[in-house]
Amino acid sequence: MALNQESIDLTDALTYARSKGRSAFQQVMDIVRVVLTGHKMTPQEYYYYGLFDSELYDDEERSRFLSDDYYGYAVQKTCDLSWLAIHDDKLISQMVLESNGAPVPRIAAIAHIFRRFPNALTLSSVAETENWLRNDATFPLFSKPVTGAQSIGQAIIEGYDRDTDMLQLKKAEPVSVVDYVADIWQFRGTSSDDGHIFQEVLRAHPRIQELCGPGIGTLRVIVQIDENGPKITHTTWKIVVGDAIADNFWRGNMAAHVDPETGEVLRIIQGTGLDIEVVTKHPDTKETLVGVMLPDWEQIRALVLDCTALVPKVRFQGWDIAMCDTGPVIVEANTGTGFRLPQLSSAKGFMTPEFRTFLDKSEKAMRVSEKHTL
Repeated sequence: MALNQESIDLTDALTYARSKGRSAFQQVMDIVRVVLTGHKMTPQEYYYYGLFDSELYDDEERSRFLSDDYYGYAVQKTCDLSWLAIHDDKLISQMVLESNGAPVPRIAAIAHIFRRFPNALTLSSVAETENWLRNDATFPLFSKPVTGAQSIGQAIIEGYDRDTDMLQLKKAEPVSVVDYVADIWQFRGTSSDDGHIFQEVLRAHPRIQELCGPGIGTLRVIVQIDENGPKITHTTWKIVVGDAIADNFWRGNMAAHVDPETGEVLRIIQGTGLDIEVVTKHPDTKETLVGVMLPDWEQIRALVLDCTALVPKVRFQGWDIAMCDTGPVIVEANTGTGFRLPQLSSAKGFMTPEFRTFLDKSEKAMRVSEKHTL
């Protein structure tokens, strides 16, 4: 399954799209047009999004698609870069959210030489981390770097076997405590030494468990802030398939386009490009998901809009919200968002007239702010 555009062979893709009714000449002209939009699109992304499908896309809709490489440009136009650490550093972000009374996962411990967090242990050495995992940790635990993205470096530790000195990991081979801790501490003393978090494992809302099983699939809720305040513009549900440890799409999970006003699931896809498939049911539970109204929707909207106001200089935000048995929980706050999932799941390009206006107004507001700061 081609889950990234780099894996797409252009010759094979052209042949496949021609078999679907788009001639080679039409494909070349399509690609020229999307490349010339200035949205950083590549020929591979034309096929990644399936833009050769003339039943879904006309020339206007194709022209609205954004490359993920456009992310940095969008952030620069909309966000005060001096505020970015509030989202990028998960400890800072969680401290800001907790101070506002927002529901977040409980942090049990931090592995770092000197960093601290309220009501959490600081494991300030390799030896302390190893000892804690062997003797004092309560499992299961979710383990992740303080900074990072795409779920890289994350794991669910299900338990510890004292006889073998091995940690039991979800969907991975057991690993020795020594090796696991060495991996966590490998960046000690470098500029990448931001620390590692051990936090509680969340439980999905009963309705979500009924529909999808026990995995936690978060909602990516995208917010734009203009002169009228914050507005939720897109919501994408990342649906866990099988026993994946995280909900990232590249792990073989599904993505659903959700109505941001009502919480209704409108469209679900799995795969990309030549392998993209529109589905209606969850492959594990066989439950129909399209048309479902997701639980606690008004609470989710209110929570996101309330917390968005904590970082007003970051005008473009993406919030990952878990639908839990205790209600909605903020898993992560992000500066801006990648464009892949909202575009894939909705079959709509992100560069709508409204988003273009938002970018232009934000850039002007940034210039005024910078002028008054100087």
